[in-house]
Amino acid sequence: MKKLISQIIIFLPLIICSLQVKSQNMNFNQTNFQKITNQFSVEDFEKVKRFILKKGKRKTYRNYDNNNPFYDFGKFQSYLGSDIGQQNINNDPKLSDFNELTLKDNNHYFKILIVRKGDTQALKKGIQNGMLENEVYFVDNYQIGFTKISDLLTNYLKILQSAD
Repeated sequence: MKKLISQIIIFLPLIICSLQVKSQNMNFNQTNFQKITNQFSVEDFEKVKRFILKKGKRKTYRNYDNNNPFYDFGKFQSYLGSDIGQQNINNDPKLSDFNELTLKDNNHYFKILIVRKGDTQALKKGIQNGMLENEVYFVDNYQIGFTKISDLLTNYLKILQSAD
């Protein structure tokens, strides 16, 4: 009995810590995205995706996948990510569509995610509880928190909208 009590005492802090981390992650996941459809519409996202696929090149920017469709807008670079994640590790447009648009400059990464009709039921990559279909979101991957989208991101979205 003494041995059991001492084992419980040893593992109790680990269990409590684990529950706290899980609770913090659950709370964070509920607040790490912001709908930006009013600033960057579903149509804007699709237009930019087509532009990058038509006029862009291929470049890997992360270890998660390879050969991302890429376009350099001068002030920032843009990368598309597959909507089925590593199941399309080479980002082949014949295998799946793209629901992620990452904007990268020297100091920032901005992740834009589109949720198309049927995507929540299909469990597309990156979709979180609370996201609605036919909407576009800014996702705060770095857990820095936000109350509104930055002026820099707003300017980048305007540059994307003018892409032809």
